[in-house]
Amino acid sequence: MASRLTDDELAGLATRLRAADPGGWRESGLRELAAGLGWEWHDTGSGPVLRTGLAAGDARVRRVGKYEEDYADGRDHVGLYVPVEVSEGGPAAKADAFRRAADVLTGLFGPSPIMGVTGFPGPFYDSPAGWGSPFRRWRGEHDSLELHAAEDGPELVLHPNDPVEFWHWRQAQGNPHELGGFFGTRRDPANAGLGIPGMWRTDDWDVFAASLGSMLTTLPAETRALGIDLTLGLHGRIPGTYGPGVFSIACDGMLELAIFDEGDFALPHDRLGPLGWTSGSDVPATHDHGGDGYHSASYGPGEVPGHDLARMLVDTARLLGIESPYGLSLFDHAQSVDGYHVDYYALTLKENP
Repeated sequence: MASRLTDDELAGLATRLRAADPGGWRESGLRELAAGLGWEWHDTGSGPVLRTGLAAGDARVRRVGKYEEDYADGRDHVGLYVPVEVSEGGPAAKADAFRRAADVLTGLFGPSPIMGVTGFPGPFYDSPAGWGSPFRRWRGEHDSLELHAAEDGPELVLHPNDPVEFWHWRQAQGNPHELGGFFGTRRDPANAGLGIPGMWRTDDWDVFAASLGSMLTTLPAETRALGIDLTLGLHGRIPGTYGPGVFSIACDGMLELAIFDEGDFALPHDRLGPLGWTSGSDVPATHDHGGDGYHSASYGPGEVPGHDLARMLVDTARLLGIESPYGLSLFDHAQSVDGYHVDYYALTLKENP
């Protein structure tokens, strides 16, 4: 069972929130906004709760605390969160709830100028929902309306641009695990002045495996929620070669990894099976990886043994003589997804220059 806003309720609420004036994100301004929506303000120990009367539950207001204060610039609050759907189902059901809401919002406002996966850490060092952390953001001049993942399903969030964007920008120091997930932007006037944090890299296979494993674990639910198809080919600097295509990560709601077998390098076939790979000649792959090499099993939302898959890929890279993650890079156009330019922070890799 699920408690959800109807499409008409969601459309009406989103339209009003996008046009709302939060009064500089001071308490007086937000109280006036809540009253205009017909919501009752209640102070609690964890912050204000707004009694909405909506089927999906009450809204909450995020106060500025110790993790937000460096970015708040005089604001009292940095977000208004309204549940869209509370689902008792698993990751696939929550992803479908997100997709339904995203389709309504896209019909109203057009494609979101920003989309992606927050991963860990999320803004102001939040932990992501266990099923995934997809988001779509309709950026305004001063405030943005965002659909993002909460533990029980999607939430609609109104937030000021500067605190969230400054937090994101200031994370980028080049240190391991400082940013996760991925961040995609469209060529859209709404994104004028938006800063894109730089990537972090690592030469440590264990650090790379930990980050990759976290990304893979929730990727099927996230791609299903966002309605995107990721096909990420990886070049590898194998000794004696010119960096051929080695690995493929394909996910469109189902995740599968593969090794290319193009004759540009010597695959140790007798050692791939024990690592967990299956020959495409024995069992066909479920995705088109552009070759008939070896592949992993295929996994849906909530099924992915992410850290095992990451270790399988890393062990194979080492077996092929690739010295470190610096020896991997993405295929051309891997960062172009559905009209967005995407930076894969958790993957730590970019296309070749």
